[in-house]
Amino acid sequence: MSNTVVLKRHKNHKHQDRYHHGDLRRALIDAGLQMLEFHGTEGLSLRRLAKALNVSQTAIYSHFKNKTELLAALAEIGFQQLAFQMLESITDPADPRQRILDLSVAYIGFALKNRAVFRLMFGAELADMKKFPTLAMTAGKSYALFSAAVTDALKHNPDAPKRTATNALWSLVHGTAVLAVDGKLAAPDKDQLSAFVTEQLSPLISAFS
Repeated sequence: MSNTVVLKRHKNHKHQDRYHHGDLRRALIDAGLQMLEFHGTEGLSLRRLAKALNVSQTAIYSHFKNKTELLAALAEIGFQQLAFQMLESITDPADPRQRILDLSVAYIGFALKNRAVFRLMFGAELADMKKFPTLAMTAGKSYALFSAAVTDALKHNPDAPKRTATNALWSLVHGTAVLAVDGKLAAPDKDQLSAFVTEQLSPLISAFS
């Protein structure tokens, strides 16, 4: 595989002048997501992005001071998409156990469809999210969805350790996603994903009653 990501270049040769300020940032993120998918975090660089978009590195630095800032922006997009897809997956808001299953299917489905971004979102490169407050806030949205569903599922049991239960659920769902993404667990086809997740989670889901 070639080390160069092929992107369509604008016919205008005025390089960065063809981008408005916000347009260049969006273009950098789109190209960064594409490059991440092809080359992973190690193969992604600001220099390579500048070459692919036919702009100067100086223009890139006005948006991202370094590679880590770009990675944080890519991860933030990933977390936003994950939370959105989880919300969109809910089929019966009034049934917390079904919500848990729907959210879990969406979570694992997102991981399988966006493997490179998913690895980045939870990778060592961005382990210290305190440096990126908006990323940290966005990263917590998927957990909050699980937490709300677990709290509703256990509302008739006021003494239940809801936070511990949420952690157990998220650990199982995330662990299953990581194993599937890394090929350690056979990943199901799209039409078999719901049945696969239900089977994986059934022992834990049965406790939410």
